[in-house]
Amino acid sequence: MATMLQADFARLGIAVTVVPLEFRSLLDRVTNTRQFDSVVLGLGNGDADPNSELNVWLSSGATHLWNPNQKRPGMPWEAEIDNLMERQMIALNPSERKKLYDRVQEIVAAQLPMLFLVSPNVVVAQRGSVGNFRPAVLAHFTLWNAAELFLRKGGPAPE
Repeated sequence: MATMLQADFARLGIAVTVVPLEFRSLLDRVTNTRQFDSVVLGLGNGDADPNSELNVWLSSGATHLWNPNQKRPGMPWEAEIDNLMERQMIALNPSERKKLYDRVQEIVAAQLPMLFLVSPNVVVAQRGSVGNFRPAVLAHFTLWNAAELFLRKGGPAPE
């Protein structure tokens, strides 16, 4: 990924020096010494629930990489993210939780503390005989709503 970005920036006339580091060294530079200009780092999570990523989103989180080791939010928009994440964590209504996390994503899109570079290309298929088949963008792509799936009598649905 870093090499591809380096080539893309070179086409724009921007020289980039890629310095591969062992992971612990990289984390030390990002979270402690702050000796970097930018970092290409993959944060992965297979859970669609944002609570599993509180360590990234909350300003006090251990992997809050754009402004690490904060006691309290450094920017008003970070405070808003903290507030929204804490509210969605205890909200009982799924629609309310989604609305709160949607706002977090709007703030991240506007402030760009991280740039999301890749997204998986997922292909799923079924014959047309499975009702309520709605593939998801996160794993498990086809069985996330297994309790709602059913087989149609007589085969595939008419076109």
